[in-house]
Amino acid sequence: MQRKRNIITGMAGGWPLALLLAMSSHLFAQSAQIKINQLIREKGEDTAAVRALMQLGEAYLDRPESLEADMMAAFAVAARMESLSGQLHYQRGLGLSRLLQAKAFRESGHADRGRQASGEAVQLLTAHGTPAERAQAILELGGTYSIEPPDISRKIQLYEQGADIYMRAGNELTAAQLKEFIGDLLQVNQQYDRSLQVLQECLAIYRKTGYERLHGVYSIMAEAYHGKNNFVESLRYNLLAVETGEKLEEKGPLMATIYNRVGLNYYSVKYFDQAIDYFNKGLAQARAGNDSASAKTLLLNIADALRNKGAYRASLDSLARAADYGHSDRKDERAQIEVAHLKNYVELHAPGKAKVYYGHLLQLYREPGGSATTNQYLRMAIAYYLQSTGAFAETVPFLAAFEKQKEKTHLSLVKRAEGEYLAYRTDSALGDLNAAIRHLLLYKKLSDSLTSTNQARQLGLLRLQFETERKDQDIRLLTQKSQLQEASLQKEKVYRNVFIAGVCMLLIFLAMLYNRYRLKQQVTARMELQQREINSRNEALKKLVDEKEWLLKEIHHRVKNNLQIVISLLNTQSEYLDNTDAIMALRNSQRRMYAMSLIHQRLYQAETLGEIDMNWYIDELIRYMKECFDTGGRITFEVDYDKISLDVVQAVPLGLVLNEAVSNSIKYAFPGNRKGKIRIRFKRVDDYHCSLAISDNGVGFGDHAAPEGTASLGMSLMRGLADQLGADYEMESSNAGVAVTIRFQSRSFSGEALNYN
Repeated sequence: MQRKRNIITGMAGGWPLALLLAMSSHLFAQSAQIKINQLIREKGEDTAAVRALMQLGEAYLDRPESLEADMMAAFAVAARMESLSGQLHYQRGLGLSRLLQAKAFRESGHADRGRQASGEAVQLLTAHGTPAERAQAILELGGTYSIEPPDISRKIQLYEQGADIYMRAGNELTAAQLKEFIGDLLQVNQQYDRSLQVLQECLAIYRKTGYERLHGVYSIMAEAYHGKNNFVESLRYNLLAVETGEKLEEKGPLMATIYNRVGLNYYSVKYFDQAIDYFNKGLAQARAGNDSASAKTLLLNIADALRNKGAYRASLDSLARAADYGHSDRKDERAQIEVAHLKNYVELHAPGKAKVYYGHLLQLYREPGGSATTNQYLRMAIAYYLQSTGAFAETVPFLAAFEKQKEKTHLSLVKRAEGEYLAYRTDSALGDLNAAIRHLLLYKKLSDSLTSTNQARQLGLLRLQFETERKDQDIRLLTQKSQLQEASLQKEKVYRNVFIAGVCMLLIFLAMLYNRYRLKQQVTARMELQQREINSRNEALKKLVDEKEWLLKEIHHRVKNNLQIVISLLNTQSEYLDNTDAIMALRNSQRRMYAMSLIHQRLYQAETLGEIDMNWYIDELIRYMKECFDTGGRITFEVDYDKISLDVVQAVPLGLVLNEAVSNSIKYAFPGNRKGKIRIRFKRVDDYHCSLAISDNGVGFGDHAAPEGTASLGMSLMRGLADQLGADYEMESSNAGVAVTIRFQSRSFSGEALNYN
């Protein structure tokens, strides 16, 4: 029971309130003393009076609005119990007086000062008291310890002793309530397996005794599974907590906490809409209970979810509402608020406001205190802002400090990946390519790990939803089976009554008609049930297909990005080379990689995964070749093609052949700024074959090099790619130019005959 202690200041009616309080306390103490004396006169100065005084003292402490005078009265009762027990040499009474003192210290907000009294109570009541009194003393002693290391281990040990005493005494419900609290202490102490074991014992006792308020246990179990990184079980028990609490129409801080934890479950897998729904439910509970701290936490969580959705204005509104609940002196909470404002204003392109919060972050960063994790968050936020303004050199000390401390702090995968990406951007901007590549590789590794983790969690969420739906279906099937059995019993009863009563044949005929009607209804119901099951499974399969398509698009997107990174790195490397042949080799490699990246770019943008529109691809590749070689109007291109789509296995080598042939024609067919034309024909020969021909009207190979004898990388590559396609490869050279032709058996991306649109 929560107590309220009054602190009264000011003036009233010309009298200082402190004086009024002193007068009131004196009068109340006199009233308590009168009750004590009256009780002793009624009971006599013996052990019965001591026990009656214990009840009187607890009555003062159990008042809903306990005042300071109530505490003073309880201490006075304890003192009289001690005096009377000493006169009677009543050791149990001395133990009870110490127990009452410890309770009074706790109720007055000074539990730590009651440690000596509760310790003495444990010793006396262990020797002379009842098991219940001994358990109370042990629990009071446990209450004098905090939940911080190293106190929490001793606290858990004492509460376990108390629970064991109640269990042996047969008071299972009280023992279960203590186990629930012990399970919470264990998960706070990160002893997750032991916490789950104790909570399962608690749950078994609750169910045995018919106790229905199980949502608190479910919520603690969810936190323990969250600590074990078991997302599915954490969400499962949090949803059980929500279901149980709502069924019991629970209100208040516990439901606010449960809704917040479910919201965080969904937030961790980027289901931001569902997360915001549960955060808002928790916010309503916190506001209804005037729980300012919980309301502020939930508003900050809503702001983070909205920012991740891209709703920056709405996120700022949520932060403003959180500020209505007052400002905290805790560095960790202030950092969360300032970083959220800064990132919102950067994304909204409001440099003036962003700069203000950047100044706040610098000041906060220089302040002492705060956790090591919070200081890492501050370093990343400061570097993020400086990079957004182009001040890359100023980020170096913050990122260096982040690098130095990253192995010593517990950061999530998201934050670790963000730190590596910030370091990569700074190193790239400052020209430190080796460091940039190292940070980029670490970023990619962490991003892939994060993607795998999120995908596993999302699949686990889908599995949990599927299991829940299947469980509901099983319940419906069992209900229908019970109804069918009941109907069968009713039918047998009707037949028995008909047989006993000797009902006429007409009634038997009517009963048969009724039976046929019921059977028809049952068949119809079974067909409807089967149809619902089919629809449910189709929905599940559709979700799996959508997931597969998303994964394939992501793969093609990553391949395209990786090729673009390699192209950029080759371009950067070429700026540091003086050797013309080396530069030319790098340029050739860049063009080949671009030819491949075009295919993967098309694949993740297209609706049909794995199928390439070759008309689009040829046009895009020729446009790129024109830009690379800057042909201007000197070389013209003549393109003739049918509308053909190929799968990626054939499109990649075909694109590389086209790249090599066109590159050779541009570089060698028209020396001395000679004008010319390059022709490209991609036609279908029949239902199963296509041909690609690239020709020019240039100078050809001349008399010194026959096409078959050419040993250049480009020629070897074209022959090798033609072999990969299983194609017939021909190259002809004359004074009228060079022609390259390949003819191959084509197939669609499904491996069947070519699809002509």
